[in-house]
Amino acid sequence: MSNFIAIDFETANAKRTSACSIGIAIVENNEVVETQHHLIKPLPDYYVDMNIGIHGITPEMTRNSPTFDIRWEELNALLTKYPLIAHNAAFDLSVLRQTLAAYHMPSPDLDYFCSLVMSRKALPHLNSFKLNALSDYFGIQLDHHNAESDAKAAALIAIRMQEHHTVNSLYELSDKLGTKIGKLKSNGTYSAFGTGRPVKKVKQYEFTAPKNPQPNHRFYNKHVVFTGRLSHLTRKQAMQQVVSIGGHVLPDTLTPQTDFLVVGAQDFKKYGEGFISSKMKNAELYIKQGYPLFIMGENEFLLSVED
Repeated sequence: MSNFIAIDFETANAKRTSACSIGIAIVENNEVVETQHHLIKPLPDYYVDMNIGIHGITPEMTRNSPTFDIRWEELNALLTKYPLIAHNAAFDLSVLRQTLAAYHMPSPDLDYFCSLVMSRKALPHLNSFKLNALSDYFGIQLDHHNAESDAKAAALIAIRMQEHHTVNSLYELSDKLGTKIGKLKSNGTYSAFGTGRPVKKVKQYEFTAPKNPQPNHRFYNKHVVFTGRLSHLTRKQAMQQVVSIGGHVLPDTLTPQTDFLVVGAQDFKKYGEGFISSKMKNAELYIKQGYPLFIMGENEFLLSVED
């Protein structure tokens, strides 16, 4: 019989890393055996009125909640026990992937499914495949945008679809409907549900491990991200310089946890003249929010690694 876990995230703002709650519904032998709801201190830690209006979670409610890295340590074993399903998995899995990356934590290896995509193929006679519409269709009680209730509804919808098509697992249902199986990989890649095409979230590099790390260096144990074309080194060469010192460069994605943003010489010159790329714009936003991120030009970087 079918075992899986349904999840649902709510976010505090437009950033996918800003999960403020997670709902979980555990299904064993095609029955919901347990549901959970956990509040999370979002990253970045601010709320917008629109999101509060949707889910009703406020800054006061999560002020003393664990951050996602702590929640993940608590929930990792559970959430990797069975395949995952979410209603609009493209959103919920991107929250999971991007938040793990923001905290520099590896992704798990797991399969996942999307009850929204599957319902469009399983129940083509319906006019709407939104969670509330499907809940009404199946007679499922729903407190919409309460993460626990949403996760339970997604689980029950998946169970009803399996019953409707007389199959015993999400894998059998996916095979019968002709949908692909989503796969999240610990190497930073994933296969999007419904397409099966691998998408690399992070360009893969291989580096030589540091032989003589420099604990007193400004880059030691710091996260360094690069943007723009470098004039004197390739991106990989510059990243290797950081790794050799004992710093971190992967994932090469700007987050509030980034310590240094290194800007290529030409872009840094334009930056001084008022031009600003999306990475630099995000860096300035994080700095304004109080994160200790430092923007430096390529020349300063070269002087730093040549010390």
